[in-house]
Amino acid sequence: MVERDVPREHVVVESVRLGVVLAATAAGYALGEAAHDVAAFEDPSTTRLVTSMLGALVGYLAGGLLGRTLVRGAREASARLVQVPAIQLIAGALGGAVGALLALAIAAPLLLLPGQRFLVPALLLVVIALVYAGVLLGAGRAAELGRYVGMRGRLEVRTPSRGAGVKVVDSSALIDARLVDIARAGYLEGTLVVPRPVVREVERIAEHAQEHRRRLGQRGLHAFHVLQDEGLIAVEVDEDEVAGIGPVDEKLVAICQQRRAALLTADAPLAEIAQARGIRVLNPHELAEAMRAPVLPGDRVPLLLVRPGRDAGQAVGYLEDGTMVIVEEAADHVGAEVEVDVTSIVQSRTGRLLFATVGWVPA
Repeated sequence: MVERDVPREHVVVESVRLGVVLAATAAGYALGEAAHDVAAFEDPSTTRLVTSMLGALVGYLAGGLLGRTLVRGAREASARLVQVPAIQLIAGALGGAVGALLALAIAAPLLLLPGQRFLVPALLLVVIALVYAGVLLGAGRAAELGRYVGMRGRLEVRTPSRGAGVKVVDSSALIDARLVDIARAGYLEGTLVVPRPVVREVERIAEHAQEHRRRLGQRGLHAFHVLQDEGLIAVEVDEDEVAGIGPVDEKLVAICQQRRAALLTADAPLAEIAQARGIRVLNPHELAEAMRAPVLPGDRVPLLLVRPGRDAGQAVGYLEDGTMVIVEEAADHVGAEVEVDVTSIVQSRTGRLLFATVGWVPA
């Protein structure tokens, strides 16, 4: 990269130098005509020649300095602009263009008035001020522009997302692997806001001593990165800490209230608190219930038993959609995959709970 850029920069420097040399030579020539009366040469052409050569020499030195300064400034500006999101550059350019159009609309009628000597400089200042204000306003609203045009993936923001299309995500929704599948299917729109405390909570779960909890946390982190990297939906990480509020659940409720956003959670107690405060709650369990292929009493399904149940002899397993299945008289088969016969189904606010008995055990 450096070997290709150096000759290109050299051309720019020499081009600037040439332009300055020509301008300084012309200025020296003009100065020679004015300075002939005080010069020591009798021939005016000699005076003009000397002043032109002096102008060319000054232009050569000043042109090289100016060219190198311009190249260095352009290099530094390019390095900074590379770090700026593309949507922010586009929004800034659009804002500057709108400011320029507004300035021209104001200036056009005023140019017909007398007193152009004083009016034109004043209008030039107005144009510069409006263009600059447009660039600042456009760059500051870049995130909103990105949301309006359907931008997905990681969303760098200066203006927090607000409104009905915004959904604040808690750790239980991130850990629920169905969130990614819902986004991939196109049923999740708007902007997902993931507060930084939620990310930290999932990271702590991913480092838990218990293997089951550790896997849940790792699944949540994986879902978070997939949502960002695959560009399934606009994902905004809220870095702001809500002052004066301790627990993560209370911070989530406060963020939802501030942004007038919905809460995406699989945590029943948190959902009840949010609903009591007038916050719309979206629960992946409810969507899964609506889209679920029915499992009825009498069906036989394969099941991996992961741990003992609460009562003696019970074992617990989970269907692929996360539904808990309590299997009677199966404590001896924990860690094995068996086929169970569903005996009954209990519906609750957190989803369905299935009870079953062992139907078949591999030898």
